Amino acid sequence: MQKELEFSGKNINDAIEKGLQELNCSKEDVEIKILDEGTKGLFGLMGSKPARVILTLKDKNGIKKENTKKEEPKREIDFDLACKNAKEYVSKIVSMMNIKIDDIKVNHDEDTVNIEVSTDSGSLLIGRSGQSLNALEYVVQLMLNTNPSTRAKVTIDTENYRQKQQERLKAIINKAIEYVKRTKKIYRFDPMSAKDRKFIHQYFKEIGGFDTFSEGEGAMRKVGVKLSIDKN
Repeated sequence: MQKELEFSGKNINDAIEKGLQELNCSKEDVEIKILDEGTKGLFGLMGSKPARVILTLKDKNGIKKENTKKEEPKREIDFDLACKNAKEYVSKIVSMMNIKIDDIKVNHDEDTVNIEVSTDSGSLLIGRSGQSLNALEYVVQLMLNTNPSTRAKVTIDTENYRQKQQERLKAIINKAIEYVKRTKKIYRFDPMSAKDRKFIHQYFKEIGGFDTFSEGEGAMRKVGVKLSIDKN
């Protein structure tokens, strides 16, 4: 059975280097899968989010081989506690922003705590390009992570912003697809948040036929897309 090992670091290169050192191999000996590009911290709040990668060893013929390291037992999450704590954190933080909350609805699926905030000040909570909402989500995630039993993923939304943003991204993606197919050149999106970059990477992965990459640093980091090798 194929095994994959996850590593984290202050950025992608750091995470990969840590993995190579632990596996005692070179970059050519592994297949690399990027899980999270990480962030340097939004508005300077509560540190940074680490980058996460998965490294899979190859055999001499370039085929993945099984790593003998034992898998860690699946971590159990107390979703009742995670939902309760997340709701309290959101209520306190949003109140500190002088935003009046009408209601907070919380539920969870298989691995994520979903929070919907109802307020008359939705645009203020969302912020420019979703920065304030992303910052709130990030801080609540960090606070839940302080307790191993509540380390669930977190999504926070208001006024259905997340869905509307995904629709906007899909419209831009469709333009990129048309451009790349027509010109056979690379299309580079404007700089955007890590959350939006992740959505674009995943979207192209699902439709197939394209390769994506990230370039730039900090607020100027962006996604590029090109036809996959099979399409050239």
